[in-house]
Amino acid sequence: MVKLPSVARRMRGTVEAVSNANSMETVVCSKCGQRFAIRYDVTSLNVELAKKQVSFVTEQLVWDHIQERKHHGTIELPNV
Repeated sequence: MVKLPSVARRMRGTVEAVSNANSMETVVCSKCGQRFAIRYDVTSLNVELAKKQVSFVTEQLVWDHIQERKHHGTIELPNV
């Protein structure tokens, strides 16, 4: 079984549908307010990895503003 890389996806609109099989964390950019969703499979949720991924996305959003570039629609997450 091949595990797909985890990604954070930019959220559009107000609320997106989330299936019951997934837990979701939302990261909001402190500079522009864009929101990114990180979805997890509840059967294999690793709390430490989830915290690291949220931190990674937050740092990427800050770095985008420092570099004066737009946020990507998806951000590939580390599986450390």
